[in-house]
Amino acid sequence: MSGLVEAVLFSILNYLIGSIPFSYLIAKAKGVDPRLVGSGNVGATNVARSVGPQFGIAALLLDIAKGFGAAILTTNFSQPIWISGFAVAGHNWSLFLGFKSGKGVATTLGILLAISWPAFLITIAFWGVLALITRYVSIASVIALLAAPIAIGLLDGISTAVWLMAVLGILSVIQHKENFSRVRHGTEGKI
Repeated sequence: MSGLVEAVLFSILNYLIGSIPFSYLIAKAKGVDPRLVGSGNVGATNVARSVGPQFGIAALLLDIAKGFGAAILTTNFSQPIWISGFAVAGHNWSLFLGFKSGKGVATTLGILLAISWPAFLITIAFWGVLALITRYVSIASVIALLAAPIAIGLLDGISTAVWLMAVLGILSVIQHKENFSRVRHGTEGKI
């Protein structure tokens, strides 16, 4: 099989892994459609707010696992790490939810964990500080993801992983545009 065909197959596989809507499934199991409550986002924060923090944590861990699994699968089969980014695309535009879903933060964190656990820990710590200061999950998430490629670059040098995380950080900014609008209007939920 040619390298291009393998890359396409792994991209599709990672997209399908990312498309598994764990947050949606967890909330629906509790009788709630997360698309119809709170922020309308199919992500861990909205699940935590709509059906309870323990379910939000479960959704968060499963969404992290999607990114982690995609990155491990990708690297174990000697594919370029950027192909794991298709898991985030699957999460954000899930095949199973009419190509609408979450914002990709947890799935991006899973990829980061697979790439560099020290950079992952730095990013999580930075997120925690930002969340305490701003009281906004969305603001903390976006800024922390934008800082993740810097952490990888400082720890491991410039690589494809740095560029992948930079692109995923920018994608997070785009995905959170409604959150930024709610912050400006004072309607964004705080911690």
